[in-house]
Amino acid sequence: MQEISIKASDLANKIEGVLYGPDNLLSGNYTFLNKASENDIVIRHKINGKGIEIANEKGVSCLITQNPHDDAISMAKALNFSLIVTEHIEYATAFALNTIVKEYAEDSFKVAVTGTNGKSTTTHLLYTIFSDFNYDTYTNTDAESEGNTLIDPRVASELSDYYHKNNNIDVITLEVSEVQGWDDEIMKNHSNKMIRALDADSVIITNASMDHINLVKSFDNLLYEISGAAKALLNGDKESLLVLNYEDENIRNMANIVSNQSNINVMFFGNYDENNILSVSYKEGVGIYSGNELYVEQKDLPFNSIHFIQDIMAALAVCIYRNMDRGRVIESLKNYKPLARRFIKLRENPIIIDDFAHNPSGINLTIENGSKLGNNLFIVNAIRGSRGDDINREIAEALVKSLKDRDNYTLLLTCSVDVVNHLNTVVDSEKNIFLEILEENNIHFMLFESLEESLLNVVNLASDDDVILLLGAQGMDPASRILKKHNII
Repeated sequence: MQEISIKASDLANKIEGVLYGPDNLLSGNYTFLNKASENDIVIRHKINGKGIEIANEKGVSCLITQNPHDDAISMAKALNFSLIVTEHIEYATAFALNTIVKEYAEDSFKVAVTGTNGKSTTTHLLYTIFSDFNYDTYTNTDAESEGNTLIDPRVASELSDYYHKNNNIDVITLEVSEVQGWDDEIMKNHSNKMIRALDADSVIITNASMDHINLVKSFDNLLYEISGAAKALLNGDKESLLVLNYEDENIRNMANIVSNQSNINVMFFGNYDENNILSVSYKEGVGIYSGNELYVEQKDLPFNSIHFIQDIMAALAVCIYRNMDRGRVIESLKNYKPLARRFIKLRENPIIIDDFAHNPSGINLTIENGSKLGNNLFIVNAIRGSRGDDINREIAEALVKSLKDRDNYTLLLTCSVDVVNHLNTVVDSEKNIFLEILEENNIHFMLFESLEESLLNVVNLASDDDVILLLGAQGMDPASRILKKHNII
């Protein structure tokens, strides 16, 4: 097994850290403490003296942290153990990612997908298509879409494992959070740093809508963070591709960032236009076009909802750019199995749709598409716990926007106290702001403390020809399990 070597002092300089302990030559993989083996380099946001002891017993060559708690530093000195403390743990993550990519996947085709909505589906679509073409393809978006973080060494660790298992990496499709941080403190330029570390050949930006408001504070700040993805392509002179959502004016205008770079190709996707200004476009009921030529017919699309068709268009832009065989791409699309909780139909009569929609634009799109599937609309929405008052205000306002002109809706809210942990508990201020916004706008609702109670009530209320939408993030994740327990699905 090939190892990657660097002196501890050099690594500390690279990530703007301070080295405590010996300046050893480090030659292991970047990984987690619980996964670490002898000589590995552990990246961990917080560590205390006991954690240093565990790392030392495992034979870890170095540990990098942002928050050394209690006696961590003194323990490292006592054990003559290499500890690096940095104020920016993401610098370590980015360095680890870049190191692994250069060592094991420098010649691979690397795609980064970012934006507020659609990242996971677009990334997974590309992973599926490239895999169906028999490329050795790595993605950080798995079937449950839970392994997609770039704030820990997961991707670097998994890339290394993938290479040593397959002895090759042809393609990397990476989901990159447009905004990232801890405890209401943003990691500035997160998408830019991670996409530069990846040395991406293609960047897809899906859209921009307010989310993570506890981190970005303003929409302009959000746009700045997202624009870092396009700026990341300016890092080199190789030929690359920027794929932008033409329907989102703010994203469309990001083409200006690379307008003077002859090596960067720009492709837009959006609704069909007779003037043929879009590289990839969609005509309702017909299908998706490449330029003015029909590329895939409506009947061969795995989704019919427009927000998922946008994800397909973004993925197809990369396939078209790569001149991939059209017939094989279509066959892959036809057989595509979507990620969990992405507008998944759990039942007929009444139709029950489970969707991860957890920010304003996602909620509006899901309600718009879901309401077309049945006579009366029933919505169960899980209030977002421990995400702050502002994001809950935004979500409540999104519900107002979608429901204010409707007569045939029933809205149920839940705090999901029966299923969430302490990291996702709805606090009083979050619940209060949510309810106040709805009451001020005359949006009628029922409130349930438990998720199970809300689900049993909505099933009893709905008739066979109605549609039930299950919306929200962590507080709604166990819904299908609960429904199965009661033999509802």
